[in-house]
Amino acid sequence: MNNYRFPDNFVFLDCNGNPLHIGSPVRYTGTGTTGFITDLKFEECEMWARLDSTGLTYHSSTIVLIDADKVKVKGKYGKTNPTVDEIHEEIKRKLLGEVTGADDRNIIGH
Repeated sequence: MNNYRFPDNFVFLDCNGNPLHIGSPVRYTGTGTTGFITDLKFEECEMWARLDSTGLTYHSSTIVLIDADKVKVKGKYGKTNPTVDEIHEEIKRKLLGEVTGADDRNIIGH
């Protein structure tokens, strides 16, 4: 994004005034998109941060620093990768539907 070296005392800030760095885990407040900062840019007196999850650049006033474990890892087509338990439940639901002829609308407890 840029090759400019910022002075050591230059600090990028999120919407709460927390310092941002390359690698910081953040959430875009507009949509809830999460990711890690891959680049920081200062352009026309505005601070911007690019996220790895979307490749898009967000104004620093629209992102908030979060814990790294809150970043949702996306899989194909932008959907969150399911956990092992979620995959197991989906398989059970599909097998039950094949055996009984039922679908999600008439399976009790699902």
